[in-house]
Amino acid sequence: MERFTIDLHGPLHGMEYGGEGRLVLLVHGLSGSAVNWVETAVPLTAYGRVVAPELPGFGRTPPAGRSASMKAQAALMADFIEYQGGGPALVIGNSMGAMISMILAGQRPDLVERLVLIDTPGSTADLEGLPPAWVTSMLMYLVPGANLLFVNRLLRRGTPEQTTDTSLDLLAGGPGRMSARVRRLHARVAAERKAMPWPPHAYLEAFQSVIANLLPFSRWRRTALDVRAPTLLIHGTHDRVVPISAAERLADLRPDWFYRPLVGIGHIAMLEAPDLLLEVVAEFMDRAPARTDGLASVPSRPGPGEEAIHRPGVGDHVAAHPASLSLEDAPSRLVQFPRVVRVGGDDEAHVPSPGLE
Repeated sequence: MERFTIDLHGPLHGMEYGGEGRLVLLVHGLSGSAVNWVETAVPLTAYGRVVAPELPGFGRTPPAGRSASMKAQAALMADFIEYQGGGPALVIGNSMGAMISMILAGQRPDLVERLVLIDTPGSTADLEGLPPAWVTSMLMYLVPGANLLFVNRLLRRGTPEQTTDTSLDLLAGGPGRMSARVRRLHARVAAERKAMPWPPHAYLEAFQSVIANLLPFSRWRRTALDVRAPTLLIHGTHDRVVPISAAERLADLRPDWFYRPLVGIGHIAMLEAPDLLLEVVAEFMDRAPARTDGLASVPSRPGPGEEAIHRPGVGDHVAAHPASLSLEDAPSRLVQFPRVVRVGGDDEAHVPSPGLE
């Protein structure tokens, strides 16, 4: 495992976990970072060279004049794949990262071999099961002027350890599912970001872009239909951020995709049930064709005897993988991206956030 910093229209930080062959690109979600993949990255090296970048405005990567919109981030990930030697890559995204990965697959099908979407934001009118605090927060994010004050308050109250524990428990399908190692690493990132000026701006820009890509549904429908890579859609039945009904709607729209609901799991399966997630990915890699020119012809819903995946102990602590992770280590290399292509997004007006310009 190796930390890296590259110049991709500005500094871009991330983690490389080893492996050989095809690129395995891991794309984190809103407020996420490379450590979101610490429980699954090493086993995923079975499928290729695993790299987890931190998107502009998130983790340690400053905006540096780059947009945090979904289209801009998807274009940046296309540039990242090309920088890494080109595709096609196995692309795995969680939450906002899944949306970015979908847009990437539609815009640049030549760069995406297979696609894994974990708890993808989706268009749904079903708010049942969502905590009132989540609904209130989502509405506040859309109120001009007050939204920045609200996000500043949310991101900066409490100690990094307190905010990390609260966030992980809310995102999971139940409390206490994360290992001490996962909590410790995420708290370190939270402590570093507390001293940065740009997180509230990047968070708001990204959140508003997510909403802009979901409404109207016709826009989200086009995004889903543009995907040509064989795709695995994973969603926790106890997701309190994106209701399972959103995944059901997406699975109905794309019956050619593999669809696997994870019973009892929340919004971050790669952290709360990594072994289960890896099992589903392994099934997908065994059964899905490597490439297809049209829509993938693979089964969507579980067949006879294959009910929604559920095993006793899902979410229990899983032993840490052998790779050590030290966030205090200096970046191992700084290299220059040789050309500049597609900076900024076009789904809404871009206001540069504070950062390294």
